[in-house]
Amino acid sequence: MTIDNDPNLRGDLGAGGTRVANTLQASGETGRNYSDFEDPLAKHILTQYPSSSSSNQFLSTPNIGPLQLRDLQSDVEKILNDYSSTPTREKDDTPEVFRAFIKYLCQEARTILMQEIRQFSGKSELRQLRNFLVDSILKTMLIAGGKQPKSLTPSPIVIPGLIAEENQLTLRSHQTALKGECLKRDDHGCVITGHMEYDSYKKLPPERRRNRYTCNTECGHIIPFALRIFNPKSAQEAETKAQIWRSIYRYFPFVAEKISAENINAPENAMTLWMDAHEQFISHRLALEPTNIEHEYRVHAIEELSIVTRDLPKSIIMKQWDPEVLMPDPDFLKFHYQVSMILQESGIREKYERTVWENNNNLIDNIQPDGSTDLGNIFSNKMLTNI
Repeated sequence: MTIDNDPNLRGDLGAGGTRVANTLQASGETGRNYSDFEDPLAKHILTQYPSSSSSNQFLSTPNIGPLQLRDLQSDVEKILNDYSSTPTREKDDTPEVFRAFIKYLCQEARTILMQEIRQFSGKSELRQLRNFLVDSILKTMLIAGGKQPKSLTPSPIVIPGLIAEENQLTLRSHQTALKGECLKRDDHGCVITGHMEYDSYKKLPPERRRNRYTCNTECGHIIPFALRIFNPKSAQEAETKAQIWRSIYRYFPFVAEKISAENINAPENAMTLWMDAHEQFISHRLALEPTNIEHEYRVHAIEELSIVTRDLPKSIIMKQWDPEVLMPDPDFLKFHYQVSMILQESGIREKYERTVWENNNNLIDNIQPDGSTDLGNIFSNKMLTNI
């Protein structure tokens, strides 16, 4: 679905920023109810990469030396300063978004992005590149991780040889098995707080119960489960998920050879979390930054407003209680950490949460009969195209 040719539907899409709507139909989060699925990315809209009509073709970015890198950094800073100095009717956060990415990306990806900024130095192209990054990476991670699946009846999931109900059972059994593996590896408790499930806690010898508490746990994916392919026959879903994965691999190259839509449901991409901590994690308010010590992480409570973050440790060392179950991959947690910090630094997470809140108040009853209601803004809010 393209909406850039209709001025009534465009909203804040950015010049030249054709967006494609998904028609996906299935997803969930491990530890949640898997009886039925609705993909949280079903209505997500993506901006195409600015170089061409196809997001398959990224700008070629050659390797550069230290002197060239210094010149590149200077050029990019001037471009962003010039962008900020140009008057606009509405606040444009494009420079802030780019600076947040540049600050937290690894050196390889940072250089790639700066070369793109220099190449696409026109204002409309820069805005489109900004929208591409926000849609393909930032909003995708918030929507896929933070929005819980809705129930659908009947299920639209179709896999050859299986009726929908059988496929639901297969998916649910996979989630149950993954949670069981992670519980064994993680000592039946939250890897951050150490809080345990009640039944497991009661089985501990008295000396191991000291200073430990019980809680409800969930098995949370690090890179969201919703990025898998649910309907292999859907060309729309395949292309949309492919654009997301291409973007992840380009700007977070350290995960490129490790994870894809096919193997996302693995212990290396999951960990046991206290239910409330899981909510903070998938909302990118809580992140684990790998250190130079194996399986040690700095704990970042990015927004210290929740009671969950009050007593969090400054750092943790994950232990492997079952040697048969692989540990969470530090590169996946590094990816989550970088995205979390970019979301915070750029202000995109705050805008996303405010827009979702506004959506809950722009109901049909709020539309004024005198025609004064800004329906275009309501539409942009609902489709999240104004972020």
